[in-house]
Amino acid sequence: MQKPSIPKGTRDFSPEEMAKRNYIFNTIREVYHLYGFSRLKHQLWRIYLR
Repeated sequence: MQKPSIPKGTRDFSPEEMAKRNYIFNTIREVYHLYGFSRLKHQLWRIYLR
């Protein structure tokens, strides 16, 4: 049986890395909100998987 693998071009993050990434992204969101910008939501996987 073949071991499952993550899709090419992606990677897993450790809990420590995720904590740092979440802090950075939350800071960015707060600054955007402070200046009246709203979040742009898009589906990268849909574009990537075509």
